[in-house]
Amino acid sequence: MSGSEEDYELLPTTDALESQRLKRRTRGGGCLAPLRRVFERRPNLLFYLSLTLFISALVFTTYDVVYLKTKLALTKSYNSFVRNLWPVGLPNVTDNWENENSKAMHTLLTCMSTETCSENQTSIVLLSSFHFANSISGHVSGEDIWAASVLLALRQMGYTPIFATNNDQLARTYRQYPDLIKIVILEGASADECFRDGKCIKTANHPLGIPAWKMFSFHFWGGSSNPLGNAWTLSPENYAITAPQSHSEENIYLGYSIESTCMKNPVMESEDRPRQAYILAKMTRYLFNKDYAWPGVQYDQPPFEVDFLAGFASHDEPEGSSLPKGIKDLGRLNKTTFYRHVGESKALVGVGNPFLSPSPYDALCMGVPFINPILSWDRDDPENRTKWASQHDTLKFQDPPYVYNVRKNDTQGFWEALGNAMDTPIERYIVPEMTMEALKYRVGKLVEGNWKEKAERLLEERKASGKGAIFEL
Repeated sequence: MSGSEEDYELLPTTDALESQRLKRRTRGGGCLAPLRRVFERRPNLLFYLSLTLFISALVFTTYDVVYLKTKLALTKSYNSFVRNLWPVGLPNVTDNWENENSKAMHTLLTCMSTETCSENQTSIVLLSSFHFANSISGHVSGEDIWAASVLLALRQMGYTPIFATNNDQLARTYRQYPDLIKIVILEGASADECFRDGKCIKTANHPLGIPAWKMFSFHFWGGSSNPLGNAWTLSPENYAITAPQSHSEENIYLGYSIESTCMKNPVMESEDRPRQAYILAKMTRYLFNKDYAWPGVQYDQPPFEVDFLAGFASHDEPEGSSLPKGIKDLGRLNKTTFYRHVGESKALVGVGNPFLSPSPYDALCMGVPFINPILSWDRDDPENRTKWASQHDTLKFQDPPYVYNVRKNDTQGFWEALGNAMDTPIERYIVPEMTMEALKYRVGKLVEGNWKEKAERLLEERKASGKGAIFEL
């Protein structure tokens, strides 16, 4: 071994010193020596201490078992009580709003009693617009389709929707569990009535009334329809963009989605479809009023092969008038049959009315392009779409091959657009804002928004200006 290695081994270390200290502690009994000496002098102490620990453990275990059994018994009793309060008479029926309320409340209170509620389940949304009740019973107006879509979004997001069909039911329901109710959606006229009714709205003398800031108006058209103004008015379309002249800049664009319904219908291949176009009109009067877009079109003399179909639910044309020749009337159609005929067509033809119908969205989702009449425009700025008034103002911003915007009375433009639509197949198309995910995002912002804070600012403005009705927060 070299000198350097020998020197390394002889370097002083602390190991020997630590070893000596350990030996002294061990010789003295270590850290537990004092405790050991106590037990040696009092040998019964260890027995009594062990017995005390055993009894304590037994007591706590017994308490836990009794507590658990008691809780389970109370839960079982409570659930039985809940079933008696909200009986579900028709468990397999989904088109009765009262029955749906019983299902929802039974499920909610059961999960609360067992602490098993899912995300958002303890947040109630009161649906007092009659369109929500209509939507589950099969009605298919534009408002009903909008309501059905919002209801589906709420359910998919885990919220608890509760129906009320008038203000008396609404106020009574709200008083039962005000802290669980996030928002109330009702008709604009009903919102005004509740706001003026001391038995409905929250006041200093009626603290369990509905706060004005929780009430949102379900309004299909532009403009304000709520006592608190545009910012509490829900809209199916983004009117701030599509109809800036409607004074709807502050309206809440809630929107809707036809995705879940439409995706259930298969898309027929274009080559398998007959050469037919479906005319969007449930009322025959739409072909005679001032907004009728194609008075010069002769449906029985097309410049190419095409058959025109329509499902008129009402024959209310002017006395002495008759339908234009070349249109085959299928009569009143149910929802399924309507979808089938539209899906078999190569184009959906708008005639000027009805405005903002959901049907063009359905058609696009089934691979059917839409002919959208432009009813008025700025003669000095004819290509500025923000100045167009069309049958479907949201779709006026879409382009071929999905949407063909044609000016009213332009017969040649009509035939050109229809020919291109029929000869240019499209795949399913859902406007990005109309997807279910986009709708759920907007619904979440509505339900979880800090509307009380916004209402505080509005109240301060009204008090300062002396304009607008005062309300209780």
